[in-house]
Amino acid sequence: MLVTGVMFAYISIKHPLIKEGVKGLASRSAIHSDSDPSAINLFMRRAKTSDSNLCLLKNEGAILPLNDLEKNTTYLCMGDSSEAFRSTLTLYDSAKFLVKSSPMDRVLWDSIQTERLVVSIHGSTLSKDKDWNAWFRTLATMPRLEEAILVVFGKLPETLSLPLTSFQAIVIGPDNTPFTQERAAQKLMGAIPFSGKTSTAIGSFPQGSGLGTEWNGRLRFAYPEEFGISKSSFDGIDQLAIKGIKAGAYPSCQIVVAFRGAILYRKAFGTMTYDRESVTITNNHLYDIASITKIASSTLAAMHLVHKGSLTINNSLKTYLPELTRSSPYGNINITEMMCHQAGLQAFIPFYQNTLSNGFPSSNHYSTIQSESFPTPVADNLYLKAGYRDSMYTQILSKPLQEKKYLYSDLCYFFLQPILEKLGQSKQESYVAETFYKPMGLRYIGYHPLKRFPKNQIVATENDQYFRKQLLWGHVHDPGAAMLGGVGGHAGLFSNATDLAQIMQLFLNNGRFAGHQFFDETLRKKFTSAVYPGNKRGIGFDRPNNGGGGTCDVSASSLSFGHSGFTGCLAWADPKNQSIFVFLSNRVHPSQDNWKIRDMNIRTDIHHAIYQILSKAK
Repeated sequence: MLVTGVMFAYISIKHPLIKEGVKGLASRSAIHSDSDPSAINLFMRRAKTSDSNLCLLKNEGAILPLNDLEKNTTYLCMGDSSEAFRSTLTLYDSAKFLVKSSPMDRVLWDSIQTERLVVSIHGSTLSKDKDWNAWFRTLATMPRLEEAILVVFGKLPETLSLPLTSFQAIVIGPDNTPFTQERAAQKLMGAIPFSGKTSTAIGSFPQGSGLGTEWNGRLRFAYPEEFGISKSSFDGIDQLAIKGIKAGAYPSCQIVVAFRGAILYRKAFGTMTYDRESVTITNNHLYDIASITKIASSTLAAMHLVHKGSLTINNSLKTYLPELTRSSPYGNINITEMMCHQAGLQAFIPFYQNTLSNGFPSSNHYSTIQSESFPTPVADNLYLKAGYRDSMYTQILSKPLQEKKYLYSDLCYFFLQPILEKLGQSKQESYVAETFYKPMGLRYIGYHPLKRFPKNQIVATENDQYFRKQLLWGHVHDPGAAMLGGVGGHAGLFSNATDLAQIMQLFLNNGRFAGHQFFDETLRKKFTSAVYPGNKRGIGFDRPNNGGGGTCDVSASSLSFGHSGFTGCLAWADPKNQSIFVFLSNRVHPSQDNWKIRDMNIRTDIHHAIYQILSKAK
């Protein structure tokens, strides 16, 4: 069976490659199947018409858009079909939904305990029931309720003379069609701003009523036809993704393409492993994004701390870590040169090798039972001895510094992490979750996925036969990050492609997202620009080669930036054309020695196809 989540329509379609043993290959859907120019133009006009007819009549305290998705929220959908409204909201929010096509039991109504209540009325089936008026008047007495929002799709039922003062925000839609429901849901979330004006008077609101809001930075889910692009233009991306699976470059992948603040393409391909009975991948599965952690966690945190005035990246390590670097030459390392991989650090230290005995985890360093003496999980039923982190830093500091020239090194982030934790006054896992991911409304990205999700929602990586002697599934693939307890400055994040695309959009937004300003344009440009001659890297970010291309496609502008991950991932943003490309895979399954994804140029070929497609946009 094929499962995909693309925009708002979800369909299962047989793909011929299933016969060849490849499962989970996605098929794209849209509102219509005709992609000729006249149909595309009609679709573009329809989107504009919908925006002009969806009106925000009331917005006390500017509670819309819903920036804070941590607030306890209940969506009460009443009347005719509300599937499109609910499915679109679930792309952003995990709140509670109550669906009623007939009057609710009073006990159920009285049992609602929520801080925010969003009431949506779908169609006219409520017009025969007068009890709704009395029930809505009780909103003011509901315990804990802080915000009440009313969304009406279609004509307001004549017998429903709602006590409008009970609602802080009121939205009116022209009809109850799926497209209007989808659009309204995204406007509530701030992914699309409100701009419509009423064509007639509605109750006490005169003709021409309608408040405006600003886009809050969230990516919206769109159809390519809205940009004058045929949906069939993306077929080549499907083919390239499938090609990689057939060739054994990776068992599965997720791809997201965003453009001008809108996700135009969002698909999952393949299965968890090459086993024919393996789980089919969806858009909500989590991947180990490896070194993309460097920008989606550490660099993001550094930018925010610089913005707050807490961190100065021209300072040396001894300014922030005198107890660690002591009188070592490492104390004189400048943070900027370190984050640009210009500090003379070793490329890599295989810390785990000193903890093995005859090729297996030594009982002197590991236990199969977690305890105070062996507290650190590095894999299933394998726990590292307490205090080994100190040994890792001793090993780093024992290595002489090399010439200060570009050499990519994970060790840079072994020093950045304790700086971030000291200045942020919390562990990095908590700091990035509480400071960025939760306020942004991101539900999937984070460290330690097994604490937050069932194992079958996390994509397995390598069958590790050189260190942990097991299939890694929910534990970070990088050995160094594992030995740090799963939280590294250089690796450890798990995410789906959609949340990671929102992080890349945050960078394109110059730090503005969901009512927050995490950093500014000056800092974004500083961190994403080259600093040292002969070194293409920005501060934390990868960039194109001087002649173009490299990690990204040659079509990417010199302003573009991003990062790749050892597990087969890539996240790239281009401010010049406001595009984002996220590719997640588990190419290290079953072995990290599989480099077909690189040798076949799959990611860069897809990136090239994206630039060709987007060049046709209107």
